[in-house]
Amino acid sequence: MIFFKPTVDTESADTVYFEALENGAAYGSCKLVLSCSRADVCEITCNDDRTYLVEGLIKSAFNYACNKNCYMGYCKGGEFTDILDKMSFEKENGVYFNDIPSILTGNCCKKH
Repeated sequence: MIFFKPTVDTESADTVYFEALENGAAYGSCKLVLSCSRADVCEITCNDDRTYLVEGLIKSAFNYACNKNCYMGYCKGGEFTDILDKMSFEKENGVYFNDIPSILTGNCCKKH
């Protein structure tokens, strides 16, 4: 079973790290930075054979942000732009964004 574990940064409550754990082993992670009603997901990493975890990491982070009263979500995909292109994001100048409810309802496997 896959579990997305949040860990709040000890120096800043506005920074949260998410780990994708499967059978107790970590296979991916991302960093979430909260600022007022804005949430930024950055520093996405994932094992090459488990890129299916990227969408779950992003959605877990934005779900957490939504519960902290953030409305807009932003993401820089780095090497995972192919996955972000299939999700419910708009894209401008290399930055992916949308309102968090729209991001959470989209599915990267359904969008063409």
